[in-house]
Amino acid sequence: QAHGKVPFVYLAPDGSHILAASEDHDVYFMEYSGKLLWANTTGDEVVFAKCSDDGEFAASYAKDNAVSFFNRRGEMLWTARLSRRISCMDLAADGTYAVVGSVDGTLRAFGRDGQVAWSKSYPKPVTSVCVSGSSALVLVGTGDSRAYMYGRDGALRWEFLAGSPIVHVYTSFDGEHSYVLETRNNTLHLVSDRGGALAENSYSQRITDISMADDGRYVAIGFANSFVYFTDKNGVQLWRKAVPGPVERIKVSGDGSLVFVSTATKGVYVLNKKGEMLLTYPFDAIAYGLDATFDGEYFVASSLDTVYMFAIGRYLQYIA
Repeated sequence: QAHGKVPFVYLAPDGSHILAASEDHDVYFMEYSGKLLWANTTGDEVVFAKCSDDGEFAASYAKDNAVSFFNRRGEMLWTARLSRRISCMDLAADGTYAVVGSVDGTLRAFGRDGQVAWSKSYPKPVTSVCVSGSSALVLVGTGDSRAYMYGRDGALRWEFLAGSPIVHVYTSFDGEHSYVLETRNNTLHLVSDRGGALAENSYSQRITDISMADDGRYVAIGFANSFVYFTDKNGVQLWRKAVPGPVERIKVSGDGSLVFVSTATKGVYVLNKKGEMLLTYPFDAIAYGLDATFDGEYFVASSLDTVYMFAIGRYLQYIA
């Protein structure tokens, strides 16, 4: 339990570490057993927090536009306050650098030493960033309807032009498949590793959240009309399922085997890759934080000021 609401949680792919961003200005770092290893203050309400796969480093940003970097012991290695509002952030899986986008159209890559390794400027705000699971690639979406793929050194790989502002980007572990979601007609594009358009799909209902498997083969989409869509990489619908209430958060496990859904009706639902409802858990409020391990055997959720860790592997075997 934190001392303020927890709007965001991150679970390491192997379930070994959990990082929570809290409105009490603190970042909380927990291990698998639930033991709190450390909590550290960043300045203002924390919006985002993520740790490296090995748990050696963690990064966060807060509403006062402060980017902070911590080691495994919770010591703040450095902090940097930007002059304009931060809009998005991601940390490389190996913990070597973090990329930060802001509303003034600036993208910065911070190294472990707190220095800006490279930066890019765009005419419109940076809306979304994603570092590939290999830590080698950075995908960026902007308000001027463009997506850019860079190497970890900032070298441009390709540029993709959409028809409207981009709100979400994601790239697979190796960068072979990338996704770009634009606002016009909720259009989702599949982009090749060279920036070419492979497929696109548009939706009439408003998308509230979206999640992709690590290899980019499966996509889970949550809608305001209480539906969950599960598609392949080309946008071909494998199934759709109505859940009890508008979707707030959605997460597909890294291997694509399970889909976790948080709704406005204060429940979290677990579905398999066939769309069958397996489990449900009621909360006292909406679970705004939601994440899962690569195989989906563990998932973490945050509601109000509390972080919950679930182990569901044995129960799913029992159901089977």
